[in-house]
Amino acid sequence: MKQYLLPADRRQYKANLHCHSTFSDGRFDVATLKKHYVDRGYSVVAFSDHNCLVPHPELRSDDFVPLTAIEVDVNGPKGHTYHLNFFSPDKDRSVFPAIERVYGTEGINRIIKICNDAGFLCQYNHPRWSFQTPDEFIGLEGLWGFEVFNTGCEVDMIDGWGDYEYEVMCRDGKCKPVATATDDNHNGCRDIASPYNDSFGGWTMIFAPELSYDAIFEAMKRGDCYASTGPEIRELYAEDGKVVVKCSPAQSIFIRFETRRSDKRRSHGDELEGAEFDIGGSYDHFRIEVKDSHGNKALTRAYRFDEIR
Repeated sequence: MKQYLLPADRRQYKANLHCHSTFSDGRFDVATLKKHYVDRGYSVVAFSDHNCLVPHPELRSDDFVPLTAIEVDVNGPKGHTYHLNFFSPDKDRSVFPAIERVYGTEGINRIIKICNDAGFLCQYNHPRWSFQTPDEFIGLEGLWGFEVFNTGCEVDMIDGWGDYEYEVMCRDGKCKPVATATDDNHNGCRDIASPYNDSFGGWTMIFAPELSYDAIFEAMKRGDCYASTGPEIRELYAEDGKVVVKCSPAQSIFIRFETRRSDKRRSHGDELEGAEFDIGGSYDHFRIEVKDSHGNKALTRAYRFDEIR
């Protein structure tokens, strides 16, 4: 029997889960940001301004959900810093829980727990920009998401990927968060067509029954999403000891386990539109990566074998 790991009976909604506006240090106001993102096929944007939780009811429409979010920073020595996005379960919430900012995994875990208890989902942001090493994040608990790509960091530092760090987190960490790709856009370059603009480079595709705040939030909570900088994952299911991937044209499709075991399908160009992999054996989890000939990738979360009936 097929078990869909990405729901087959849901619509896919393109989301930027890390966005800054004039409410903090972004250059565009929220109405302008909505227009730019809707024009490019996005249905969801999390307005995660620095250290302020601001709902945007004026932006809600049949074709757009503004997620109420905040980016919290906790700074340490020599430029090391934790940046965490928190997504509110209540679209109208404007008061963030009281927290104490103490650098280190113990202090961050206290913050995450306080916010998890209040219903917030927590996303760990841009480990490389934050100068963080694995010992600073593998001990984190209660994470919902982990940025595997950040457009702003790619534009600013040519170093936007966090896929290796995500691999370490899934293999050695205390939790297995979902993979997210985001923009973290500040739009310092106002020309949105410029290669120096930091919008539209990474997104998270969310599978939900409808475009409403509650439906999007619950789909995120379930992990019904994947991260991408280009390729689409159109189907993903397990059946009879195998996992089947169907995707947009790609150069390679890869399955990773927590060990050195892996399997892959490769072509010279973007010639692949699917693959089937054996998932038999004694393993904790697997995840899928799809890559095109331009180096763009789509990454799923880590699926535990106890999730597969």
